[in-house]
Amino acid sequence: MATSFRQVTARAFLFSGGMGCAIGALIAATPVLAQEAPPAVSAPPGQTDNAAEDIVVTGIRGSIASSAAQKRDAVGILDAISSEDLGKFPDANVAESLQRIPGVAIDRTNGEGAQVSVRGLGPAFNTVLFNGRSFASDNYNRAFSFDLIPAELISGAQVYKTAQAPLQGGGIGATINVQTPRPLALNGFKVIATGKALYEKNSDKFTPQGFGLISNTFADGKLGLLASVSYQRRIAQIASVSNDGYLPNSSVGPNSNPIATGVYAPRNFDVNTARDDRTRLGATVVAQYQPTDELTFTLDGLYNKFKSDSKTRALGAWFEPTSYTAATIDDNRTVTSLTTNGNADFISSGALRETTTWEGGFNAEWNPANNFKMVIDASYSRAKNAGGGGSYFTVIGTPTPYSFTQADGNGIPTVNGFADGVLTNPALGRTHIAGINGNDVTEKVQEYRWNNEWKPALGILQTVRFGLMSTTRDKSNVAITSGDDVGCVYCGYPTLADSSLLSPFTVKGLGAPSGSVPTTFLTYDAFRYLNFLASPAATSALDTKYGLAPGTTAARYAATNGYAVAPQPGTRVKETVWASYADVDFSGELGSMPWLVNVGARYEYTELTSSGSQRQLVDLTPTQGNPPTDPTIYVGVFASPTGTPISQKSSYSNFLPALNARLNFTPELQVRFAAYKTLTRPAIGDLAPSLDIGTLRPATLTASGGNPNLKPYQAKNLDLSLEWYPTRTTTLSAAVFYKKVDDFIIQLFGDELFPIRNAGNAQGVGLPVGGLIVDQNTARFSVRRPRNAQSLDIKGLELNLVHTFDWLPGVLSGFGVQANATFVSTNRDFDTSQVGQSFAAEGIGNSQNATVFYEKYGVSARIAYNRRERFLRELAGGAGNEPIFVRDYGQFDGSVAVNVTPYAQVFVEGTNLFNAKYYTTGRFDNQLLQYQNFGPRYDAGVRFSF
Repeated sequence: MATSFRQVTARAFLFSGGMGCAIGALIAATPVLAQEAPPAVSAPPGQTDNAAEDIVVTGIRGSIASSAAQKRDAVGILDAISSEDLGKFPDANVAESLQRIPGVAIDRTNGEGAQVSVRGLGPAFNTVLFNGRSFASDNYNRAFSFDLIPAELISGAQVYKTAQAPLQGGGIGATINVQTPRPLALNGFKVIATGKALYEKNSDKFTPQGFGLISNTFADGKLGLLASVSYQRRIAQIASVSNDGYLPNSSVGPNSNPIATGVYAPRNFDVNTARDDRTRLGATVVAQYQPTDELTFTLDGLYNKFKSDSKTRALGAWFEPTSYTAATIDDNRTVTSLTTNGNADFISSGALRETTTWEGGFNAEWNPANNFKMVIDASYSRAKNAGGGGSYFTVIGTPTPYSFTQADGNGIPTVNGFADGVLTNPALGRTHIAGINGNDVTEKVQEYRWNNEWKPALGILQTVRFGLMSTTRDKSNVAITSGDDVGCVYCGYPTLADSSLLSPFTVKGLGAPSGSVPTTFLTYDAFRYLNFLASPAATSALDTKYGLAPGTTAARYAATNGYAVAPQPGTRVKETVWASYADVDFSGELGSMPWLVNVGARYEYTELTSSGSQRQLVDLTPTQGNPPTDPTIYVGVFASPTGTPISQKSSYSNFLPALNARLNFTPELQVRFAAYKTLTRPAIGDLAPSLDIGTLRPATLTASGGNPNLKPYQAKNLDLSLEWYPTRTTTLSAAVFYKKVDDFIIQLFGDELFPIRNAGNAQGVGLPVGGLIVDQNTARFSVRRPRNAQSLDIKGLELNLVHTFDWLPGVLSGFGVQANATFVSTNRDFDTSQVGQSFAAEGIGNSQNATVFYEKYGVSARIAYNRRERFLRELAGGAGNEPIFVRDYGQFDGSVAVNVTPYAQVFVEGTNLFNAKYYTTGRFDNQLLQYQNFGPRYDAGVRFSF
């Protein structure tokens, strides 16, 4: 929809004018407002103030009571978590705390919670707010990385499962609001200090962790200042085996005499050990000023620095389908064992994620009368992952045969048959792939809100809310890599590597119940290897190998500045959402049963500008040599390193009505109903107007592109919940929900023809003319592009029980239990019999959580179990655009704390106590893609509170 300059200017003028008038009214009113009792802490949007001031949060029971009060008194359906005390959550980050909530499941990175799914809908479908504000993230999509934020910095979080007009749009799954403490609410002097040591069993390393908070009020309680800081370091070691995927419809064995056709062929097999050095530094500052009882100003900021520096050493075995010498096939047409000739690859790689996040905000709350409240809020946040040029992938290999046999049950595959000495003799290592990569992802979010609440108490009309909002997101993605011209100079193992680079290395801690793989093999320092490849000795040897004039390879390195990194063509998406809303609360009694009905709507208008640069592929050439030294890979040739700039604009609008109703049968028993419409905007990366060339293999030519004209996902939702609160620390609830999601964005794969010069006669490399090389000057790529296409239905059931056994005698009264289960289903399950399926619901899976705790006589202890059943993680994430599933995963965590004085507490905590293993598979469960052993971790420390 086109928008004129006049329309945009008018909207901006109305918005800025309204904000300016409101600010002016606040300033003018400051000296004349009457002095009354300080107002309560403002509740989150759509929640009654009673929930915010009902419970003083102390200990496990206080946390449970606060969460139950928020759930009971909310306008819509929500669940909440509250800290046991300031800075006291039994988890490393916010994601691991949120997984205790019904319907919430988490995805893990290197054994640590990273992203959140709600009601089977993945991270991209959940809107995350920070103190009610939109917040920048380092992902090039809409998923928020919760591992950035230490759990110690927050005081609680709400998961809004039904929509309400004041809440920002975007969360078909849920809207998650994370809160931090405020000094005026603490009302006085408060100091918290925690120090602990973390021990990782797999790495056998101890690392320090600490947290501190200080808060005080001054000037007779009118001025409040708070500061907190958290530091965490973790050195994790993850032992794993992996496979990039199974190629569908493959022919294995020589083209002239294949062993089998139409099979799922494993792509490769790697034995890995990764060492991830993680540091997380977070800090908050808050200043509040209450010049009168009716007016409160809040200025707050957050700083967070997260760094994950992961280094992997691996042994790889590549299975090129045409190189199989023997194979066995099961009933699903999966290759279950094979023998092949290839290379033992010694892989040294690294991945850097270095994110810095800033957030600052100003909030003014004005209560000129007991029945009216106005809030003006402005915020800015910025997140940048400066990982560009910080990752690398290098290979040294040795020719050898080897054999592969699939995994049995929960074991790992068996790989053997390597030639004598190839895994341990440094003199046999040969040069191969080397390159540096990584992306800089930056997002800036600027938001303005004007919210109003009026409680006229006119008959059944209780509350009226209305407001305006503007949110601008500006996200860019720039790859910073070494050049294409040097990445594959040595592809095909043409020359001997410097033997002094290589030394034996042993993988520890695989811990698999069955399966056998080599655990001792050669490794090396990747940057010494890069220096060697560009050295005169190595380049001269390559010239001799190919019969080139002396200095040819050295000149090639000089022309491209060796392995120095440089920015590549990037993409940028700028999105502005203008929103207005209004809703009304009606209440009354039906007989003797109180009822509440909230009805309202939100209108949002979205403007998008997508820009980037497109590199043009002009040729696919074999690796050097005649015949090619590596027949398994092509080298891409591009018209220019920078590409051609492209830009596109689009816009759309949405009307989002919402109805929430509550009926109290008794003071303890209530039922809720909700009907509402929600949306989730497309992933930022999907909106970029660019095409990226992916895999360049004779059996796999792939590319992926964006689509700036995507419309948002839109959903119609129904919820019904029955809740019983017999005591402040007992909750029993059951909820059913239904979602119909339209305009679902799917990644459609289609064949697209690319013209190539074919200067190297590429059809002779691996496939004859008529395969992926269609003719002398045309290549056929499988290109993935996002498009709005289909709809899906999601329905589910949530069961929740929280109970403390206060009625038991003596020591037994300290026990309590929290348990919940979520069961989700969809009409768009993945069909294992359909190859190339274009659409299936990702992330749909059941989950269960249970915690038994004890709190009495100064002792606090708990053991928790969290389980997520098998689910489809990616529809087309594996080789050959095949699916990736995650098997059932369950983990036990525990903690014990003892109060040694009224101000000091010692504690011990454990995560993944019984060392659960993480598995991903392909289309069929015996197609093991990844097995990871994270290992347990333990920490012990002391906490002081004054």
